[in-house]
Amino acid sequence: MRLHKFISANMEAILKEWEDFARANQPPGGDLKVVELRDHAKDLLNNIVRDMATAQTESERESKSQGNSPTSDADTPAEVHTDERLGAGFSIRLLVAEYRALRASVLRLWIKGEALSEPDNPDELEDLIRFNESIDQALAESVGRYSEAVTENSDIFVGMLGHDLRSPLQVLSFGAAKLKNMEDADKSLNQLGSIMIASVQRMKEMLDDLMDFTESRIGEGLIIHRGPADLAEITRQLVDEFRSAHQDHRFEHVVNGDCSGHWDASRIGQICQNLISNALQHGDPQGDILVGCESLEDQVVLTVNSKGKPIPESHQEDIFHLSNRKHLETGNPNKNLGLGLYIVRELVLAHDGKVSLKSTQSAGTTFTVELPRGEHAAQQ
Repeated sequence: MRLHKFISANMEAILKEWEDFARANQPPGGDLKVVELRDHAKDLLNNIVRDMATAQTESERESKSQGNSPTSDADTPAEVHTDERLGAGFSIRLLVAEYRALRASVLRLWIKGEALSEPDNPDELEDLIRFNESIDQALAESVGRYSEAVTENSDIFVGMLGHDLRSPLQVLSFGAAKLKNMEDADKSLNQLGSIMIASVQRMKEMLDDLMDFTESRIGEGLIIHRGPADLAEITRQLVDEFRSAHQDHRFEHVVNGDCSGHWDASRIGQICQNLISNALQHGDPQGDILVGCESLEDQVVLTVNSKGKPIPESHQEDIFHLSNRKHLETGNPNKNLGLGLYIVRELVLAHDGKVSLKSTQSAGTTFTVELPRGEHAAQQ
């Protein structure tokens, strides 16, 4: 009997083994009922049977082996099964083990019940290949769905955590300001207040980056609200703030031409702030930082230059991506989550702009942001 017909004829025996395995391996404290233990297993097996019974060309087989199976908006039985198992507390290891056990059960029952005619029987070999392809496809769908769900839940949790941390951070900020401005207090307390204000501000920046990161992953991308803005004024204010907070650095602000455009001013400020913070964190501890704004015909260019150890050329292309951390010095006590440059890239792209960098021993590291003027240019 062909394998797909055997599966249909022996569905109950296969489901019983699936049920027994799930019961023995359910999470601690679990007490799943039979219908829950067998969750969508019959639909999954029927889907495998239909797939095996359907003729398949060589090109279709090759495409399928490369993970390019036809897609549909509807959830597959494997994806629905994953949702149920995730809700029941199954780990991804247990989920994968179910498929391994299913594969073994079907083949063992088939071999036991149907003495295979010849080891090299083409039909039987074809059945084995098609069955394994179908199991692998279902497994891939399950693992993909599980990973997506875990990532989404993690992002939602991070977003909630970031939101809830804002209130206590605001209280810390208020207390630090009181310490800094106490007239009759010891100077050491005033200095402590100043240090606390700088630390709270840094924490706020990290929270903002974390919230933006979460928003970019679970939403429709970062939200921007465009309006008239002046990059020269935005950077001037930021440079003044950084100059006051980091007196061990020399900040230089250079403006060339009309640097106005149609952008989200707060988001543009966030771009500048992240780039300057990055220069402070990874540049020369006492080095100069140059922030420049230059007007071109249809765009405005922002540059942030700092001295220090150059970024290797092999790392420069993907430094804005989360997977790359090699540009961060190991052992740096100020090293943070590294979301700043990722957020810079996302915000620049949201403004239809470009961001790049050049880094050499002699010229230092320069981040360049090219921002189209937008509606402002059209109104000139």
